[in-house]
Amino acid sequence: MTQNSVPEPARASRTVDDAFTDAGLLGAEAPVAKRPNRRGEQTRAKIVQAATECFSEYGYTRTRISDITHRADISQGNFYRHFSSLDDVFLAVLRPGLAELADAMSRRLSNEDEMTVLVDVNVAYLHAYSRHRKVLRLLREAAAASANEGFAQLWLNIRGDFVKRIQRWLQRLQDNGRIGETDTVLLAETLGCMTEQMAYIHVGLVNATPRRERIDELGKAIGEVWFRALPLVHDDRASLS
Repeated sequence: MTQNSVPEPARASRTVDDAFTDAGLLGAEAPVAKRPNRRGEQTRAKIVQAATECFSEYGYTRTRISDITHRADISQGNFYRHFSSLDDVFLAVLRPGLAELADAMSRRLSNEDEMTVLVDVNVAYLHAYSRHRKVLRLLREAAAASANEGFAQLWLNIRGDFVKRIQRWLQRLQDNGRIGETDTVLLAETLGCMTEQMAYIHVGLVNATPRRERIDELGKAIGEVWFRALPLVHDDRASLS
């Protein structure tokens, strides 16, 4: 089947810091930015690396600033020159993974072969998820357990952006007569939830990072379900067999 989708109009790119701000996680309590220097950047990177290891090993709720400073071999005073709190350094730990996941989500759903596109998009999403699966699992923990409600809002905003992008794609297909009538909001929520849950269960929770071929297999299965969920104007699914 050839079911071309119209490329999405250019939109202002949302950064991870935009997501943090929308969730109320970036505020006046953050340390005032100083002129960067090599030594300061190295110290900050060392703190973030130590924090990543501590959060991954102990979890969000059990990690202490003292754990991080001990592993980074710095004083607490040095820590506070770079970060205002445990949650502040946690944001720095989250930033790379969320940025890559957002980039994977932003891939345009447009190609001559819709099946290929849907598989490619979901494979890209799962590979990004796998590279940062421990950190993404930590975000879910923080969203559920943190006294800071901003982490729950951040998690909701991230998945909400994903679902909205699916919905916009479905609406474009419908407006251009590529698919039949459907509730695009509900269908987008259904497809987004399926992808998210598959990623969490089969990539995030397993003991070892899945092999590339396993992730490709999962992405193909999800993409095929997405394809078959589209309400076609003319049912030519038989051409796939």
